[in-house]
Amino acid sequence: MTDGYVLGVDLGTSHTVAMLRWPDGRTRPLLFDGQPLLPSAVYLDTTGRLHVGRDALRLGQAEPDRFEPNPKRHIDAETVLLGGSDVPTADLLAALLGAVAREAVAATGFLPPAVLTYPAAWGSRRREVLTTALARAGWPPSTRLVAEPVSAARYFADVLRRPVPVGSALAVFDFGGGTLDIAVVRNEGVTPEGLPTFAVAASGGVDDLGGLDLDAALVDHLGATLEKAEPAAWAALTEPVTLAQWRARRQFWDDVRGAKEMLSRTPQAPVPVPGVERAVHLTRDEFETAAGPLLRRGVEEAGAVITAAGLQPADLAGLFLVGGSSRVPLVARLLHSELGIAPTVLEQPELPVAEGSIIAGSAPATDAGETPAQPLRAAAVPPTTVTMAHGGPTATAATNGTAPTSGRPVKTEAQPVAVNAAPASAAPAPAPPAAPAGQAQVGESDYAEPVDPWATGEAAAFGNGGGPVLHPVSGAPVSGSPVSAPPPAEPWLASTHEEANANTRVKAYRRKGLWVVAAATVVVLGAAATATVLLWPGYPALDYQALSEEHRVAPAVPVTSAFSGTAVRDKKAYFASADDNGTLGVVAADTESGKKAWSSTDAGAATRWEFFFALPDAVVAISDTDSGTSTRRMVLLDPDDGKKMWDRTVASADNVLFAGDKVVLVDRTENRLVGLEIGEQGKVGWELKSPKSEYGLGTTQVVAATTEDDLTGPATATGLPFAEVFDDDARVVQIGADRSARVVDASTGKVVAGPRQNVGEPDDPIVAHNGRLIVAESGDSHRVVAYDLAKLAETRVVYTAPKSDTQFGHLTACGADRICFAERTGYDAKTAQVVAVDAAKEGELWRRAVPEVDSLVPVGEAVLATRNSSPVQTTLLDAKGKVSWTRGGVIARIDGGNTLQFSKALSTSADDPGLAGEHLGDKAVPLGSLADVRSSTCSWDTTHLACVADEDFVIQRFAG
Repeated sequence: MTDGYVLGVDLGTSHTVAMLRWPDGRTRPLLFDGQPLLPSAVYLDTTGRLHVGRDALRLGQAEPDRFEPNPKRHIDAETVLLGGSDVPTADLLAALLGAVAREAVAATGFLPPAVLTYPAAWGSRRREVLTTALARAGWPPSTRLVAEPVSAARYFADVLRRPVPVGSALAVFDFGGGTLDIAVVRNEGVTPEGLPTFAVAASGGVDDLGGLDLDAALVDHLGATLEKAEPAAWAALTEPVTLAQWRARRQFWDDVRGAKEMLSRTPQAPVPVPGVERAVHLTRDEFETAAGPLLRRGVEEAGAVITAAGLQPADLAGLFLVGGSSRVPLVARLLHSELGIAPTVLEQPELPVAEGSIIAGSAPATDAGETPAQPLRAAAVPPTTVTMAHGGPTATAATNGTAPTSGRPVKTEAQPVAVNAAPASAAPAPAPPAAPAGQAQVGESDYAEPVDPWATGEAAAFGNGGGPVLHPVSGAPVSGSPVSAPPPAEPWLASTHEEANANTRVKAYRRKGLWVVAAATVVVLGAAATATVLLWPGYPALDYQALSEEHRVAPAVPVTSAFSGTAVRDKKAYFASADDNGTLGVVAADTESGKKAWSSTDAGAATRWEFFFALPDAVVAISDTDSGTSTRRMVLLDPDDGKKMWDRTVASADNVLFAGDKVVLVDRTENRLVGLEIGEQGKVGWELKSPKSEYGLGTTQVVAATTEDDLTGPATATGLPFAEVFDDDARVVQIGADRSARVVDASTGKVVAGPRQNVGEPDDPIVAHNGRLIVAESGDSHRVVAYDLAKLAETRVVYTAPKSDTQFGHLTACGADRICFAERTGYDAKTAQVVAVDAAKEGELWRRAVPEVDSLVPVGEAVLATRNSSPVQTTLLDAKGKVSWTRGGVIARIDGGNTLQFSKALSTSADDPGLAGEHLGDKAVPLGSLADVRSSTCSWDTTHLACVADEDFVIQRFAG
């Protein structure tokens, strides 16, 4: 497992985490509803469907008897009673693993080689349940099982680069939501590759001690007061009878958990109590008093496990805290005071076990844990059909215990589950709904460096929604903590667009969604393969010149690893950085002179910031999702002086677009579109209800209309534009759950066309470009159709696939009247061809074979086609579809005729990649190397780069 994609999965009691290593070495978490943590919850509906994750949480509020929040706690039980039916425990775990498989297929196009972790104390019978679940979820027999503490030790030694000498040992304190697992892992020697060989020397833990038990301690603490002061309300919470009371009980427990998390970073937190007028307030002292006895049990167990390994705490090379509950400051304090060793805890302690399993899984099986990691055998188990749902439309994976050799996306429609049903053909878990063209997907940023556990707050361990990656939230190009952008629903359907720049300041916006960060492809520049003269009228060669460090700009708050970002607009550079307290400082400077225009901290503080970008009339900062409320803050600053204009709380699953002179909020909770005034304190300008299906579902897709000019401005390597024209088209298109389409003028909220029925599904790839709605129809039609945005009347078929098993992907506009996409035969990525069609006259213009194509980015009428290869390669196809060259490199658009090329991966740390500029048809012009900048934060226009350095900000010119 040393080459290509590798998937590491930590199937936890409360949450499941999956980390994907890409062929270029990048490691990023898979996102579930835009968040790196998939709740390990399962719900069985009345038709036999199994739902997982956040859908299960929501559905379980209505029918608690059909809901199991922590199926892993039932590992010793054959079945779990849900809604009067006995469901095999292995089936519940298989449903979760199927959801992971679906996201992995969405990101790579197939189910990669995988490693699944398990507690070191688990015996063969418990591991056999995992083996059965893997087989029922359709995972290949080659899937490895690796002990969790071994995975954590690999992360500690190889990622954090903390020394664990041969013969020395590391203690791993894995404090999750449902259990506490403790192990001592010893370095038994070095492999031929120079990696340590870890083995579990001793293990133990407390099965009934986790974050859930801390929640219960807080509930009991509150009950001591509420039982006397509010007896009726407390009785309804502790002994619910009606469905409403059960829902209130669950909400109360959720609020208690949110307060617990808040107390990790603040001295007090409110807890709303159903049936009580005023919220009660908890203090950190109260929490530590209630939780102290439980945590001391954990500390005592840690001492016992260390003793069982024949060691004293002072003999350890380290004490590594993982699992979400290890964030509680008292955990580290007690361990330090009782054992005398300072623990290491990360900002996102849920993730290291999954990432470490990728490294551990690459070691020989006999080195993988206390017992050799067992290769997953094809278990003889009753076949199961499991329907998973989380975030968008539900999806079905049918398996018979035999795994496919590659992933095969399937239609994301819910189908009935037959537990222990008749044999079904194997199919991997399907991908999530496709991100619409013009929306971006966001992944999680890199791990933070180890931090002082006493100073660590309850950092946001949840990702964003879309922001990207979505799947529920669309995006706009921003720079900030870098995130990868896994592909949407069909695993090879790339999303594109967003804007961050304009040459004129006008009150019109068409930013395709909010939660976005550009993640460039990681490769190394290579030599051109062939040369074809390319001329793109209107976009002559830029006056490229050697990089010179022109200006350094001081930050408003210290630059840390927490968050930083840049934006360039209207000859002004905007920089953002967050300090260790989460306070966001924003600075504006003139790109030509470097003179600081203003410095502001008006955005305030957040546990974690996620996105930063600039509009013509606002500078926008967006926080990460608050784990207690599942919401985030959107703050708008005045670009003239940095003063706060307004802020708004939005749900993590909402979409936000900028069109016309409005912020268009796609409110998924209330099933509505809302037009917010940018310059008038964000007041509601208009509101439209979203269409619903005949079953009451409100699933929707909304995209903004684009024009030819939108394809010719600066953009990232993944096609997220930094600069679009803002006054050319103020329309947005909504595809409803009832398959209808309507066109809305975002400035007024008026429906100007439609609704027209039977246009497409909310997860169909669509493009609204140059006055047309383009839809790649799902199902068996295998065609691309167009509608006039002004009327949505006649359906015109602009292309029909030559084969019945053709699959479409990467639909994008690539000129005024051109639409480009990739098509392949069945699910064989090696057969992929890039096709350009004429949306005005209809018919194919050209096609070119580009095996393993992974994304398409227009440069005028030319196209950059990035391949899913190792190392990643990019092919430039000219306006006639001829191959100009194929190269390695991070290649991005500057305008319709020029590209910017980085020599290596864009980095979150100070680095020095080489830079080159190229006009289409000419030779690349070396520009020199960026010096000690965080290249992943860089933004640019046609003349200047703005980047974050280690301690300040830098503006550099690269063209005259």
